[in-house]
Order: sequence, then C-alpha cells, then structure tokens
Amino acid sequence: MSVVDHPTRHRAPEHDASGTAEVRAWWDPGLAAQGFEVRGAYVERYWLGVLGPSALFLVRRLARGLDEHPGGFRMDLADTARAIGLGGGTGRQSPIVRTIDRCCLFNVMRRTGPGQLEVRTHLPRLTRRQLERLPLAVQRSHDSFLAHPSNGGRGGGPPGPSAA
Repeated sequence: MSVVDHPTRHRAPEHDASGTAEVRAWWDPGLAAQGFEVRGAYVERYWLGVLGPSALFLVRRLARGLDEHPGGFRMDLADTARAIGLGGGTGRQSPIVRTIDRCCLFNVMRRTGPGQLEVRTHLPRLTRRQLERLPLAVQRSHDSFLAHPSNGGRGGGPPGPSAA
C-alpha cells in the first residue's frame, strides 16, 4: 500500500449533489494483518497529526458503521457533518466534502464513483517523513510505542512515554 508522504495538489473527483454517499469497506488483507485499526491507539496518537481531527473522526465513524453494516450503508452527508461538528452544508466547498477530499488525499478513503466511497478500516505505520512532521514528543514516543510487547507492533497498548 502506498501512502502519500507529502500531499500534492489534486483535483477531487466529481461531487455527488444528492447529499448522500454509499459507504463500503476498502479491504486490504495486508493492512488488516500488519496495520492498525482506525479506532486504535496508534492511529489516534500518530495519524491524528497527519490527517487532522475532522478526517480522523469521520473515518472512525464510518468504520463503526461498517462494523454494524459490513456490506455497506448509505450515509447522509449533512447528518454526518453535523454529528462530527462540521455544520450541515454539503456543497463542493463544505467542510464535510473537504474532509472527505483530505481522506482521499491520504489514501484513507477513495471515491469509486459519484456518491460512492470506500474507507479503510486499518492504516499502515506512518512513513518516516510523515512522522518527522509531528511534534518532537510524539516522534520520540513512536518507536517505543511500537516496541512495547502489548502493542505487538499494532498499537492499542499502554499510554507510552508522552501524551503529546
């Protein structure tokens, strides 16, 4: 899996004006085995500074929806936006659409057609370049977090040396 180290300018795929999206899992067996569950400690601690809070909350919410509806589900963009604190707009420049664009930019989500999204339920380790963009305290805790036996290289263990 290739994760964008440094996002470049991109043109977002066409926005579906219906205000809904069909959400399905973007399954990657390699990430399921070696990656980190999007609701786990590793993603919260290390991916948060890369994706940002709105994108991370959205991905976690969609992962929970996929747990409840493994075959996929229809998401109302305005309701979802309001539920995660982004207001109710769904236009091309609305916070929810920009958040989806950001998730797509970082390969956490992808558009498979108008009004169709696939979302990852597991993410890889950050690249060295992504990690270097985070605060020093977070960088320092990364290797020890991964090395801790209870994390098994997959996250979810003890708080670690820094909560930064």
